[in-house]
Amino acid sequence: MLGGNLQHIADVEVKACGCEDIESNITFYLGHLEIPQIPSTIYSKLDRADSKVLAFQNSISEWKRDNKVTLYAEFRPNKHGLNIKCDMEGLAAPLENWRVDFGEIIYTLRSTLDNLIFYCAKRHLDPPIEPRNLYFPIFTDEGEYKKRAVTTTSQLENNIRDLVEKIQPYHRHKVEVEGNPGIDPLVSLNFLSNFDKHRMPIPFLVPPNEISINHCFQFHSNEDASANVPPNVIVHTDPLIHEKTVLEFITNCPVKMASGNIQIAANVALEVNNQTRDIVEVVNQLAQYSRLVVQEFEKTLTN
Repeated sequence: MLGGNLQHIADVEVKACGCEDIESNITFYLGHLEIPQIPSTIYSKLDRADSKVLAFQNSISEWKRDNKVTLYAEFRPNKHGLNIKCDMEGLAAPLENWRVDFGEIIYTLRSTLDNLIFYCAKRHLDPPIEPRNLYFPIFTDEGEYKKRAVTTTSQLENNIRDLVEKIQPYHRHKVEVEGNPGIDPLVSLNFLSNFDKHRMPIPFLVPPNEISINHCFQFHSNEDASANVPPNVIVHTDPLIHEKTVLEFITNCPVKMASGNIQIAANVALEVNNQTRDIVEVVNQLAQYSRLVVQEFEKTLTN
């Protein structure tokens, strides 16, 4: 068994260069050492995923910095307000490249968790009885977990089996547990990993979370202007395409004149479990959560 209290006392002879020989007895107390239980290869895969996430994030940030989307205004019918549209003519994002890079990150993280379970099974019995049934189980339904995950959990030590059950997303159904199973990071990872990395859903461009508009509106009278406070604004967050309406300013009275324009940096999004999610936010969340899971296994194996 690795770990435990280790003490080593060593007599070391130290010689000072250029001086008379000095002999000294030095005692080293190494104390309690926490020796990692999980193989370094698993941590290496996590580190590789982190590096890929950083490169992926930088690629998107650089493209957003160099490729702004221009917004322009058009009058609504009878000049009852304005539609703010996007000009994306000639603007091409490397969506296919991002899809492949994203798929590779997802594959690395999912396989890391599967490798973790295989390692734990080998600690229990080497070689495992049913290696083909070893994977990291992820379930949003407790009954399904008990029925289908048993082929994996039965090959694990009791403390690891308890930990696997404890971190299952279905616990988020409970009032005292934050969030809901549908947005659990493990559920997102499982959903995305079911795609081949080259057939990952295609990312798309969406407006940023906040748009500060500097357009100036002038009405025919002060009364008309007062009648349109506060403004009636509709925001569209679906994918951006050339000449798509992003914002609708709807007025009760005709607008006499409008001026101004603005540029925005589009976000890159992906559909995850029928939700539109910022793709950079997703990869960072999944990488961080996967590392937390491995750390919990490390604690359990060390204790």
